[in-house]
Amino acid sequence: MNKIQKEIQDLKKQFGLTLKEAKEYSKIIQKRLEKEISAVKKLNLLKGNIILECSTGQGKFTQKLIDNLIKPKQSLYTIDSSPEMKKNIQLKIRRNNFHPQIADLWKLPFKDNHFDALISHYTLHGLRSQKRDFLKPIKEMVRVLKPGAPFVAMTFYYAKGKNLPAYFYHRLIQLDYQDKNINFFGLQKPEIYKKLLKKAGLKQIKSKIINYNSIKFPKELRNKIWDARLKEEKDLIKKIKSLKLKKEAQKVLENFEDKSELKNQKVGPTLLLWGKK
Repeated sequence: MNKIQKEIQDLKKQFGLTLKEAKEYSKIIQKRLEKEISAVKKLNLLKGNIILECSTGQGKFTQKLIDNLIKPKQSLYTIDSSPEMKKNIQLKIRRNNFHPQIADLWKLPFKDNHFDALISHYTLHGLRSQKRDFLKPIKEMVRVLKPGAPFVAMTFYYAKGKNLPAYFYHRLIQLDYQDKNINFFGLQKPEIYKKLLKKAGLKQIKSKIINYNSIKFPKELRNKIWDARLKEEKDLIKKIKSLKLKKEAQKVLENFEDKSELKNQKVGPTLLLWGKK
């Protein structure tokens, strides 16, 4: 079973899809990744010999990155805190210029001024900390960059009234972590991310929104994904022990369930940020 077939089987199981629907959803995911890669390519910032990616995750973006933007003479280092993620990406990508490592974003195992560029894919909004120190991992990422080197990051775009399905979903995750005494950064407005990046030591910070309006997302498939997400969110709320947090989470879910316009939203936009050390 190759990596695409594995992804299709995982999507089929996760969302209760038919094989045909899972194949279609896999294509949508691939098209989204291709648009992200295209946006990064247009920036023309991933130069130099040594590039760092934070964090690997499932490795879908990592695969696209090394296939499309990393040249044979460049080395790509990718880090994740999960040994399972490292093992997973090692099976997917076997190249001499690819170096996956287990590492903690709060204490990166690299010397100062080491990398020629850094890229972060959907990491910023998912930062978790018991001390609520969300600046520390970003400072670490900036620390290992060479002076003048670029920092590129992507995360979910959110603004008032925009991309609400993603916002509500991550707000529930935020409440679930809060119940465990862990702070989850969650979706923020672009200005918040920019201020954080500036405090971490970046300059010339810019941003743009990547839209996916051209990607077709069939209504029947969208409805199945929506229903599966709702079930997942209801199960998450059941696990919250604090009555106060559970009540707040239920209010969030009510907002999510009652708005038909949210159900009709297609692929939500991405926020692309970049700056230099």
